[in-house]
Amino acid sequence: MIKLRSKHIIIFLVYALILSWNFNAYSADSEKSNADKEITINLANFSEKGYLEYLFPHLPQGYIFNRNYLHGNILNSPAMGTINFYEGKNTIDNKEFYRLSANAFDKNETPFILEWDISKGFLGYSLDNRKTEAFKFTAEMIFNSEDNDINAVFAKKLIECDNIINVNPLYLLINDENDEVEKINGYEFNYTIKRSSTYRAVRTAGEILGVISLGVANYFLTKDVNAADWQYDYSWYSVKHKFIDGWYWDPNNFNTNTVYHLYAGATYYMIGRSNGYSILESFGWSVFGSTMWEYFGEWREQVSLNDMIFTPTLGALTGEFFVQSANYVERKMKPGFLRSTIVFILYPFGTINRALDSSNSGDMRVRLIFANPVQTAVERKIEKDLFNR
Repeated sequence: MIKLRSKHIIIFLVYALILSWNFNAYSADSEKSNADKEITINLANFSEKGYLEYLFPHLPQGYIFNRNYLHGNILNSPAMGTINFYEGKNTIDNKEFYRLSANAFDKNETPFILEWDISKGFLGYSLDNRKTEAFKFTAEMIFNSEDNDINAVFAKKLIECDNIINVNPLYLLINDENDEVEKINGYEFNYTIKRSSTYRAVRTAGEILGVISLGVANYFLTKDVNAADWQYDYSWYSVKHKFIDGWYWDPNNFNTNTVYHLYAGATYYMIGRSNGYSILESFGWSVFGSTMWEYFGEWREQVSLNDMIFTPTLGALTGEFFVQSANYVERKMKPGFLRSTIVFILYPFGTINRALDSSNSGDMRVRLIFANPVQTAVERKIEKDLFNR
């Protein structure tokens, strides 16, 4: 019995060695094959600095890249084993845009083109950020399509990337036996650069505290009216009793306890919504604003229980009404001064924060176009036969 087990162990070890040798040989061949894969990158109107700053950081390992610097006003025709890039200028609605174009083939040898039109913004502010995002997205699309269909790559991007908005298909009209058939020939969409969660939280808190500071200024300008409710001074003794005394039911008049606090709560809420937070999250920001006001804005008064309830609750209901009203006006009215004025009155921080975000993201318009495979095959055939390429 012992001898039988020993034989089995010896046989197992022999098989393990054989499998290990085969696996290592296969891995070495795979790495060699991948490392030996050469790709030519044609860079039209690029500088060496531009290549190193924007494209090179996003190129994957495992390839040998040969790059050519070209000059011209068009993007080179797609070719197998080649990636073409072009940068230049484009004018849309009398505005100058930075143009980035690139083309390549996917796994199924389907050619595709990515075209970016990126606004330069005020004095070119944040253009570098936008260009970096465009090159990163383009490189990911191109090299992911090396092993996948370009449609599948884009579909995955749509699921995983929340920077893509306003997606519209591009249709190609095809005559098929006297019938006109529309076929999707690509997509156009807008690309936005999302602010980080930390940035949004800091900006939201800062804007709420800014509004509270304005309220504090007004509070002391009308101190003759407000002094009647003062119970604390600026001492450590008052700090202690401010928190020990807790809440009480504020007997102030209706306008102060309802209208003013409702407006303040709505402002806190709309600040949250304008920074991309949900209804519930924005309600939380309204609670934050109300708490900061009661404990620090009205430092010399005891904390009001009814204000802590009414400010965030009624503020959230009123604030959401203003948000939806502004969205309705934007959908139904034509763009212009009147619409912008009404939207600003209804939802001021929506307008302000949209402008701040636009300074970062800008106007980034993208088109993903699937080139005609038959036409591309004919062009490649002609190039091969006539120019021996």
